[in-house]
Amino acid sequence: MGAQQSYPGLTQDLIEDYASLTYLTKGEILHLMKKFYSIDPEKLQNDPQYRFYKTEVIYKFPVLKNNPFQDRIFHVFSSKNDDCFSFEDLLDLCSVMSSECPVEVKSAWAFRIFDLDDDNEITAKDICQIVDRLTCSDKDSTHYIDEESKMKICDVILKEINLDHSGSIGCNEFKLVITRIPEFASTFYFRL
Repeated sequence: MGAQQSYPGLTQDLIEDYASLTYLTKGEILHLMKKFYSIDPEKLQNDPQYRFYKTEVIYKFPVLKNNPFQDRIFHVFSSKNDDCFSFEDLLDLCSVMSSECPVEVKSAWAFRIFDLDDDNEITAKDICQIVDRLTCSDKDSTHYIDEESKMKICDVILKEINLDHSGSIGCNEFKLVITRIPEFASTFYFRL
């Protein structure tokens, strides 16, 4: 039998802790550490809690590269709010994006990603920006949906989801509605 690769700071006890605190298996955790460690082994040898810039993480985890919410993902999952990731930040993200993560947990994180201005509510402004992110060409910033159509989309969404008629969508309203959409769990997911 071959010897298992060891990583600085990643003990068997810590792997077991991570497995019990996340929706990831021990094998998935080791796979993630192998990829994370390969970003720059020397930096992690010197500091197991080293935080890599998002460009370095994206290079090893291309599933994040073309995501229209990439900036929000790094903002929300970065424990130091510096758009950098430690290994534990990566574990948090991958745990939420795991197929084993309950839809209620996924929906709470999705709310934070879609709350583009971090004001604890999704407003018409947030919805319009979300539509732009989903329909805009990165190369030339061409908007495929005109302002009037975007406002109609916002009105329909707010009418359907804004249950307390406050003019914005709170986290509980968002979770209540999004967890009832069968496709949500399978689209708020990526394969490791």
